Order: sequence, then C-alpha cells, then structure tokens
Amino acid sequence: MSILEKIEQAVPLLNDWVKNWKSEGKKVLGYFCSYIPEEIIYVADILPIRMRARGCADTPMGDAYMSSTTCSFTRCCLELANRKEYDFLDGIVSCNCCDQVRRLYDNIRYKTPFSYHYIMGIPGYVSDVTLDWFKHELIKFKKNLENEFRINIDVEELKKVIKIYNHSRALLKELYTLRKRDDPPISGTEIMKILSAGISIPKEQFNELLELQLKHIDEKEGISDYSARIMLVGSMLDEPEYIEIIENLGGLVVIDSLCIGTRYFWDFVDETLDPLEALAKRYLSKISCPRMTDGHLKRVEFIMNMIKEFNVDGVILQRMKFCALWWPEIFLLRNKLKENGIPFLDLEREYVLSGAGAMKTRVQTFMEILKSR
Repeated sequence: MSILEKIEQAVPLLNDWVKNWKSEGKKVLGYFCSYIPEEIIYVADILPIRMRARGCADTPMGDAYMSSTTCSFTRCCLELANRKEYDFLDGIVSCNCCDQVRRLYDNIRYKTPFSYHYIMGIPGYVSDVTLDWFKHELIKFKKNLENEFRINIDVEELKKVIKIYNHSRALLKELYTLRKRDDPPISGTEIMKILSAGISIPKEQFNELLELQLKHIDEKEGISDYSARIMLVGSMLDEPEYIEIIENLGGLVVIDSLCIGTRYFWDFVDETLDPLEALAKRYLSKISCPRMTDGHLKRVEFIMNMIKEFNVDGVILQRMKFCALWWPEIFLLRNKLKENGIPFLDLEREYVLSGAGAMKTRVQTFMEILKSR
C-alpha cells in the first residue's frame, strides 16, 4: 500500500485512527470552523476533528429544523447528527463563524445533544482590542476544557503542541510549493485527500505520513496531460470528488483559497510569544474568510499573488448555495478578476454532490475557453 493510499483511508470522518484513539479511552471533539484553535484541544489529549457530513444524500430533518433555504452543509450536519452518525464524538466545539453554523449549534443542542458543547466568540475584525478580547476567549475555553474533562493544560506542553502543528503547516506548504512546477507531481484531488486526513487524525501520525509522502513524491512522474492550471476559491469544500470532476475535464487544480486548504494551514503560530497570545494572533489574523469584515482587500491580495506564483490560467469560484458570506465576496472578487483579465467560472453548489452533470458541462466549456486563449 502506498503512502497516499494509506492517507486516503483517513478521508472518512470516522476512520481507523479515530477508532484507535477511542479504543485507548481518549476523547474526541468535533469542531466546526478553521478559526477554532485545535492546539488547545489537542494539548488536553483530546483529538480535534473537523466536522464534515460526507455521505449525506438528503436532509429531511435538516430541512424541517433549519429550513431548506439554509446552506446544505449545516443541514447535512444536523441530518447526520440525528442519524447518530456522530455518536463516536464526545462533544462539539462551535463558534460564531456565520449565522447558519450558530443555528446548527442551537439545533444540535436541542435535538441531538452531546455530553459536551462549547461555542466560542470570535471577533469579526482585527485590532489590538479584538486580539486581547480573543485571547481571553481562548483562556475561557482552556479553563472550560480543564473543568469539564478534569485535566490540567500545561503551558509548556501547549508550546510543544504548537511546534507540532507548525511543523505540519511547514510540511503542507512544502507540498503545495511542488505544485508550482510545470508538471506538478501531485493533483488537486490528491491534495484534498491529504488535507482531509490532516483534519481527522492525530497530528504526529499525520506529520509522519506527510514526511514519507514528501520523500517519495519526486519518484512520481509529473502531471503533464492537462489543459489549464486552475485556482479554486470559495466556501466549505471537503470532497475530493468535486475536484476530481474538474481534473478529469482537463483542469489541474494547483492552488486554492479554501477553509480546508490554504486558509487552514498557511499562517504559522509565533513560537516566541506567550502561547495563548500567539494562538489568538495567528487564528484571528490568518488568511481570512468573508466572516472577517476588514479582510477583503487582504484576501484579494492573497488570491492575486497565488495566481501569479502558481502560474494560474483560470479561477473557479465555488460557493455554497444560500451562503450569505460568500455571495457578496465572490461578487466583489469577480470584478477584480475582470480588471486583471483573469478568466473565471462562478459555480454555485450544494454540499451534496448533486447536479454533477450540469457542473461538468460548465467546467468543460470553461476549459475550452482557456485552451482558446
């Protein structure tokens, strides 16, 4: 079995690594947003895994409690919670990342409660005041974990965990850098599988697998049979199959701005600062999503820089239907791409991979446009 095949086994939310962790009597918490510092959970010897709802095909219960005009990711999560598919979790940690996730948290507590719930307040912009406020939110979260799970979180141990997570970020950046090549040795589909593993298994084990993958990756033949280099931008996306559709039609995804992507790992935690202060600064000031009201220009700058660095031919903007944050963000981003003569395709999608036929038609047309340039 290849390293990548082993990593692929961690794509499901409940995988062998999670089962082994649970078999040792340890706790597992699901968290809903990349703004929640995993390090504080992990240092407590609790496994943090990013909440997903892969395999959800319909949402009758989600529609009833959240309405069919909320994003399908939140409806799918509520649906799977109702079907007891999250019963291996010992609790959930959420935040005010958007109104729909906040309502998801309320509905889970009402309809399918766990033994532990926590919702974190995260400011919507960055300043000295909000950084200090967020640091105190992290202190409250740390104390809550200590009280609920009867543990003591040591500051020195937290520093060690930050190093582990920073090492993971460095390895992922190294992997992404390989995609700048004319013939990248790894596809966007494979990258999404690796990232899905990284948010599902203990970080030390993930880092070991990633190091092995990087050692062997140069043995692979580079990918040359593609017609366009694509940047993928947008909201919640954890489906390798979605990227595979694009790549099967001739587009190679070489870079992204996704919450399970660059927005998850690109920025490091400053290891010279007080750990809680450093975590507050990193998570609040990282490459942002549209929930941060002061970050649009920085997000655009990041996207434009990545387009240049990775020699991108076209941008695919994917947004979840009924997402109140990404609709205006993409509207503004389209104008910037037009100004710079960068071709783009705007795809509205559901969390469930439905409507694949229509998506294929539009992506295929986009590929033809890029080839004709």
